[in-house]
Amino acid sequence: MKQNGCSIVIVRCRFVLGLMLLICCGAKAFALAKVKTDKSDDIVIADFESDTYGDWKLDGSAFGSCPVRASVNPPSNRVVGHLGNGLVNTYLNGDRTTGKLTSPEFIIEREYINFLIGAGGHAGETCIDLVIDGKVVRTSVGPERKDSRGREILDWKSWDIAEFRGKKAILQIIDTYTGRWGHINIDHIVQSDKPRKPTFKDIGNKSLVPQYPFANTLAEQEKQLKTNPFLERFRVSREKMKNDPHLPLYHFTSPENRLNDPDGLCFWQGRWHMFYQGYPPEDPRQHWGHAVSDDLIHWRDLPYAIYPNPERACYSGSTLVEDNRVIAMYHGTQVGSMVAVSDDPLLLNWKKVTGKSVIPFAKPGEKPLPYSIFDPCIWKKGNYYYALTAGWRPDGPGGKRLRKEWLHRSKDLANWEYLHPFLEDDGYGLVGDDGACPYFWPIGTKYILLHFSHMTGGKYILGDYDTKRDKFAVTDGGDFNFGPYGPAGLHAPSAAPDGNGGVVVIFNMNEGLRHKGWNGIMSLPRRLTLDESDEIEQLRIEPAGETESLRYGHQSVVGIKLPSNEEIVFEKIKGRSMELLMEIDCQSAPMLELNVLRSPNKQETTRIVFYPERGYKHREFTDKRSYIHDSVVSIDTSCSSILSDAKSRPPETAPVHLEKKETLKLHVFIDKSIVEVFVNGKQCVSVRVYPGRKDSLGVSLHAQGSAAKLISLDAWQMKGIFESALKTRF
Repeated sequence: MKQNGCSIVIVRCRFVLGLMLLICCGAKAFALAKVKTDKSDDIVIADFESDTYGDWKLDGSAFGSCPVRASVNPPSNRVVGHLGNGLVNTYLNGDRTTGKLTSPEFIIEREYINFLIGAGGHAGETCIDLVIDGKVVRTSVGPERKDSRGREILDWKSWDIAEFRGKKAILQIIDTYTGRWGHINIDHIVQSDKPRKPTFKDIGNKSLVPQYPFANTLAEQEKQLKTNPFLERFRVSREKMKNDPHLPLYHFTSPENRLNDPDGLCFWQGRWHMFYQGYPPEDPRQHWGHAVSDDLIHWRDLPYAIYPNPERACYSGSTLVEDNRVIAMYHGTQVGSMVAVSDDPLLLNWKKVTGKSVIPFAKPGEKPLPYSIFDPCIWKKGNYYYALTAGWRPDGPGGKRLRKEWLHRSKDLANWEYLHPFLEDDGYGLVGDDGACPYFWPIGTKYILLHFSHMTGGKYILGDYDTKRDKFAVTDGGDFNFGPYGPAGLHAPSAAPDGNGGVVVIFNMNEGLRHKGWNGIMSLPRRLTLDESDEIEQLRIEPAGETESLRYGHQSVVGIKLPSNEEIVFEKIKGRSMELLMEIDCQSAPMLELNVLRSPNKQETTRIVFYPERGYKHREFTDKRSYIHDSVVSIDTSCSSILSDAKSRPPETAPVHLEKKETLKLHVFIDKSIVEVFVNGKQCVSVRVYPGRKDSLGVSLHAQGSAAKLISLDAWQMKGIFESALKTRF
């Protein structure tokens, strides 16, 4: 019995011990499971569902005072891919606003930070940064993607941050870019032990647009173009658009979708080539569209030339023509400056040098670059290629920005070294200007740097190129815009030397009314020359190209008096696509007014107004040590349209220097929704207009205060430049 009792005791002890062990192990397993579960839970840094930003620090105006509600005005852009209702969306008041949103400090406790991101793809300017010990260690920009309904896509992005576990960090959401896609969308930022995969199909930056190889002889290329799917598609598209009452007849428009900056204007093997930011419908990121011309007026559509990849989009740039090839240098978003080359007759095949950016952005965690990277231009001197990277410097008055251009050079197009800032003694810009879309070419005995400011539009600088020090000593400057570039104003230039000491430039024009299937057009090409015959250097500006080839239906008026305070309407001169050439002796009239696109009772009219010697005093003395006043030309669009959604602009008002007793010579181009006015070969003003009445066709003159004399007026109707394209394939 004792033995059996002992056995029972031992069994009971073993049972109790086993039960205790089971309980302990179960508790430990439960605790471990709980710890593991806690460890795998995401730590929400911000979901932006609150009515405030909480402890996040807010700078600037882009972020508003609180998170926005998705797809609710404001902001006006629609989004998809977000979680919940709230998110960061800096499209408040459009792309013009800027700012920064900084998180409170937090400790990195997981291996990944996951977040939803959308919109702008501008490195360092529309981005989210992870900052540790004052350094940016991770950064991401938006994908610049929309879905088929035009909604901006937010998609998952993951940073591997395991190496920083235990460190303190902050997040900064940045929006300092004011151009297209100049905003950022962010939502649902979490720490996690697992990365999130993108929800939307990710093919990197490879274009969805078909790309066709071409032969290397002109005859074979022409044969291939006859059956090229793009050209048939473009022909059909132009046929559909041609009845739009505001689609110009003789100003270039994209064959499909909208267009933006012109790029890389050049003359190669007897033809002018113009590239532009096109938006193919199957992948509406910027590709370089392409057109060719024999006379700078009649443009022939060609297939898309340069496609994005590895860059997110192909932004602005220039071309350099060599004996055996054409070099294109342009801004590749998210990567830096890209270089591509072509040597075939119609510049249809392009190959990217190195296949990646040749002047790249700094990588996360690297020291900031001493220069900006944007919209490069290229030229050659001796054995070196030179390139400007455009932008601005933030050390102007009051910490505001000033335009800047940085100089690089290379022997092989692949490896570039930074030299220094290029501009010297530049006092001709405004505080807030930047130096986008630069084109640097000789003109007369000087050099000209054409460029675009995202504040004040198209501009130029004249000066001397010190080739020993590689510096541009600025001696003069001026504008092509005389008001904001939008709405309905002149935008960015593309320029090339004309081979005779001048420069040919073409601009894109912004819309003031949205149109289905197309938006944005090109100005007429302009020839710039430098008048150095007097002590005062003057930039001359005249139409380039053979506009005479478009004329028909000539009407003329010769030698009539313009009575004071009486409007003279020309009954036989009327139309929506016209060219007017006139000479007027203003005599003592203080104001002369030309009305175009005028309805019979003047409910609609576009006023072109000239004020003799009513401008600023000219900056140079005459021999008698007295000042000369510039004259002023202005275009007033305030009554150009009765349409409620057509945006007018403040009068475009520009100085023009006329000598004593010099008659007024106006060369006016009217084309459905654009008016361009050249004055005495010395100035040009241009605007977009949108007449809503079918009878807004008239032309009139009016001398105010005192009589004037119309010496001559010639008027022509104008043919379209795409008529042959609509009838036959190329």
